[in-house]
This record gives sequence, C-alpha cells and structure tokens, in this order.
Amino acid sequence: MLAVALPQPIVQRPLRGGPLVWATVLAVAVAGYGIGLASGRSELLLAAGLVVAVPLVFAWRLEAGVLLLVLVRPSLDLFADRTLASYHGVALNPASVFAVLVIAVGAPYMIERWRLLRRAPSIYPYLLFAGIALIGVSVAAATGPAVTEWMRLCAVLVTYALAYLAVNSPAAVARLLAAIVASAMVPAAVGIGQWATNSTQAIGDLNRANGTFLQPDPYGIYLAVVTVAALALVFAARGPWRWLALAVGAISGMALVLSYTRTGWVMVVLGALVLGIARYRVLLVLVPLAIAVAFVALPGVHSRVQSVNQQQEVQYGTGDSFHTRVELWRQNLPKAEQKPLTGLGLGSIVQETDTSAHVHSDYVRALVETGVFGFLAFVWLLLSAAVGCAFAMRWARRSGSVPLRAAAVAGFAAAVAYILASGDSNLMTQSSVSGAAWALMGCAHAAGTIGRDRVAPRPLPAARARRARLLGARGVAVYRPGTSAETGSEAGNVSSRAWSSSSSPFSGR
Repeated sequence: MLAVALPQPIVQRPLRGGPLVWATVLAVAVAGYGIGLASGRSELLLAAGLVVAVPLVFAWRLEAGVLLLVLVRPSLDLFADRTLASYHGVALNPASVFAVLVIAVGAPYMIERWRLLRRAPSIYPYLLFAGIALIGVSVAAATGPAVTEWMRLCAVLVTYALAYLAVNSPAAVARLLAAIVASAMVPAAVGIGQWATNSTQAIGDLNRANGTFLQPDPYGIYLAVVTVAALALVFAARGPWRWLALAVGAISGMALVLSYTRTGWVMVVLGALVLGIARYRVLLVLVPLAIAVAFVALPGVHSRVQSVNQQQEVQYGTGDSFHTRVELWRQNLPKAEQKPLTGLGLGSIVQETDTSAHVHSDYVRALVETGVFGFLAFVWLLLSAAVGCAFAMRWARRSGSVPLRAAAVAGFAAAVAYILASGDSNLMTQSSVSGAAWALMGCAHAAGTIGRDRVAPRPLPAARARRARLLGARGVAVYRPGTSAETGSEAGNVSSRAWSSSSSPFSGR
C-alpha cells in the first residue's frame, strides 16, 4: 500500500531564489559597485545599477525574470555596436552583459532546484553536450573564441532550464507562451521599417531585412519559431487574445518574407503542417493555399526559391546557396579526423578559415568541433527535445487543459522545425535564436510535467505522507495499487475545468 497525494487543484506558488541565488546576487552587486567606485567613473556606477537589477528580478520571482529574458533578448542585438561600459579595454554591450548575468543567476537556480529540474527531458543531454564541448575548449587553437562560444552555449542551456523551472501551472504556461510570441513585436517592426525606409541589408542582388539581428538568416529563423508559436495561439486562445496573436503572427510573417530566409520559410511550412497533423486539421488545407498565394502574389519569393539551384548565388564569406553550403560541408567534414574524440574546439571552423566562413550545419559543426561523442550528445539533445514535446502532448491532452495542450503542440512543431533548420544553419550558439526556441521547448516540456502530475501524480514517500497527515494536510490518503491512475485522471479533468472557467487568454474547449 502506498501513500499518495490526491490529485486536487493546487495553487502553485511562484518560484523564488534560495540562499545560493541571493548570495550570487549579493556577489554581483558587490563586484559591480566595487568596480564602479574603484574606477571613479559615473557611467560604470550607472551600469552597475542596471546590472544588479536583472539578477534581482530573477531572485525575487523566477517567472518574472524568465519573461523579461524572453521579451528583451531578441531585441538586444540592435545595440550590439554600442558599449554599455568598458573596463581595462574590455567593451561590454547589453547582449553580452545580459547573457553573463543570466548564466550567473541561472546556475544557482539549477543547483537549488535540481530535484525539479532533473525531470526536464533535455536537461541531461544538454549538460552532457556542454560538458563535452568544455573538454574541446581546452584543446582549441584559439582559447578565447572557444570560451566565448561555450558561454553562448551555456546561455541557451540556462534559458531552457529556467523556462522549465519557472512554469509550474497552466496560467504560467499561458504567460510564457504569450511572451515568446510578443517578443517578436520589436524585431518584426524594425525589419518592416527597414524595408519601408530602404535601409535593408544588401546581399548579392537581394535587399534583405535583418531587424534587430546582425544577419538576415538568424533573424528569419527566429521569426519562423515565433510564427509557429503564434499559429498555435491563434487556434487555442479566445477573445481579443486570439486577434492579438493573429496580428503578431501576421507581422512576424511579413518580416520573415522580407528577410528572404528560405530556411525560415521551410520551418514555418513544416511547423504549420505539424500543427495541422497533431491538432489543427484546417492548417492542412490553409498551408498549401498560402504557399500558392505567396508564389503568385510575391515574385520575390518565387525567384528566391528558384535560386537554390544556382551553383553560386552570392560571392561572400559565409556562403548562401544550397550548393555553396554543401561545398562547405565537404571542406570541413575531413577536419573531424584530426581530433575525433575531443574535436577541434568550439569556434575552430571559423577561426581556421581565411574568410571566417561558417559551416552552416550544426551537425557538421558538432562533429568537427566537439568530436564523435559531442556529435552523439548533440543528436540525443535534439531528439530528446522532440520526444519530450511528443510526450507532453499526450499528458496535456489527458489533462484536458487548453494552455498545456497549446504549449505542447507548439513546442513539438517548433522542435521538428528546429531539427530541420540545424541541418543548414548555425544555431548551436545563437543565443538570440536558440534561446527563443529552447524557451518554447522548455515551456512545452514543463506543460507535459504539469499535465502528468495532474493525471497520474507520483506517490509520496511513506515517511513524508505520514508527516503530512500528522500536520493535517488535505488530500493525503492510502491507496491500493492500481487505483490512483483512474482517480487521478478524473481529478485532472476537474482541475482543468476549474482552471478553464477562470480568466485566461485560452478557451475552455
């Protein structure tokens, strides 16, 4: 006989920082203000105040910090050429400072909440891949760039972990999903403004919008991820929230077209088809119609797609056409034989080429720069993201909660599209792009965990159950084996109906 907690609607408290998190915040504050006072420069004191504010938000309430991260990070590269502060010749822009702060406050959170975090489907493969990549840093020819790339990888890892931890209720799922979609407002508006003012980036014979990003390709891939999430919101939300999601999706789609990022276009088509197969069948009809309209009404789209067959589309360092990228893969794959176990170290492909050409494939990059074991860990990581979202769809459906189902199906569609995009793009350490994608997948994984706990709650240890009953806790009883799942399923449905009837951006169907 097992003592288990009866699955009743529980109001989850917001996750806040513990002693280790607050100690880190204090250390950041002392270091920031100490440097400012020692230098005697007012701009450093001002920068220190801004620096301390970010970890304070995370420590006060993790969900607020994650929402801030998701909303702000895609727009920070707009200030990449501006220095927030400089110390002993080291220039710090807002994006780099923000990434370091997220890692600094996120790592203590991961340690303190490890018992919760270890249930995340992708946390073990992500930690393994980061550990293998760290070994490669020690053998890299250029240690500085390798460390920088590894820190970017860790920033994405921490983003996934914090997103998973911050979401502990259907309402929190809805807020994070809405924030991911809303984060595209500024980047998309900037991209459309570039097109309207003829200030787009000229690449070959194309004028491509890059929005708040440095290059059009990552900009388009980011917009593709958000557009897929917006599509899920359009079908799941109700009232004005649905129209707001539709507006953001339309703006993001327009900016995506102006970026002329073919990978982003394919991601949206694939993601929409996955949404249609998984839940929203009408998309299976709308997607082919939208493709036909785009080819007829937008000549630039038609010519851009046809240019894939060109042997050399654009003469510039990073390559562009499909044939150019295949040639880059052929040139870089033999480098994996130099150090097959440890790899050459992150960033080595760019550092060892005269043109600083990226390989345009995370799979090739993982094999060359992190070795065979790193490549296997990276493949495991991507598969765990998709499989975790697939299981989340199952548990979210059984829970009957609309926000959980919307997040799970959006995460699954984004994961499938992300796996495809990783084949011909540099996403591994793109914190602005991969950060949004992994935040969405972390939200989906958390939705699955919430749904599972509502449908089939895990049994409490006998000692904890007895202690809870002695303290007068409700919903702790002794069950015969085999009865908790059925009772849990019904209670999960009651909990979902109770939540759906409250004020939320989602419908209760």
